[in-house]
Amino acid sequence: MGKVQEHKRAQKVKRQVDLTGKKAKGDDKFEIVGVVRECLPNTMFRVEVVDSSVKPMIGRVLLGTLIGRMRLYRIRVMPGDYVKGYVTKYDLDKCKITYRSTKKISQ
Repeated sequence: MGKVQEHKRAQKVKRQVDLTGKKAKGDDKFEIVGVVRECLPNTMFRVEVVDSSVKPMIGRVLLGTLIGRMRLYRIRVMPGDYVKGYVTKYDLDKCKITYRSTKKISQ
């Protein structure tokens, strides 16, 4: 390897930033447990919050969507199912559904 390649490689190492220790903690979202009240088009649901880490959220009705493997494998969600998901602090009227159960989920 010539001098030019070594110089370029050294400069590239200086520019690289190590982000492995600076992962997001997830402070901007919190978990909820809810019951599906209504099915809407495009895999959207009305979810009534039953349990949450933030107490004012309990009893609210949110607009929920399926994400991740729930959407990938087309997991069916029906009214009356208990779901687990999360809400971001930026939009408190929408939730992302990550888990479905027919039995009550304890957090």
